[in-house]
Amino acid sequence: MDRNTLHYHIRWSSTSLYWQRFKTHAEADVRAIQLTRPGETYTIEELDADCPRCLEIVKWNPPGAAD
Repeated sequence: MDRNTLHYHIRWSSTSLYWQRFKTHAEADVRAIQLTRPGETYTIEELDADCPRCLEIVKWNPPGAAD
């Protein structure tokens, strides 16, 4: 995973950051609309290489690790 590019994540009103990354704001927004539960809100966050969610994924699945 190339963490050096800008990408987007959905942040739910519960403050949790959705695991999936999106290449564009529009892609993230479409997916959020599909997943939003009644009464739930979200924001789309633009992130880069310091993305906490992606860093966590790399921590548990380092590049080159056996599948």
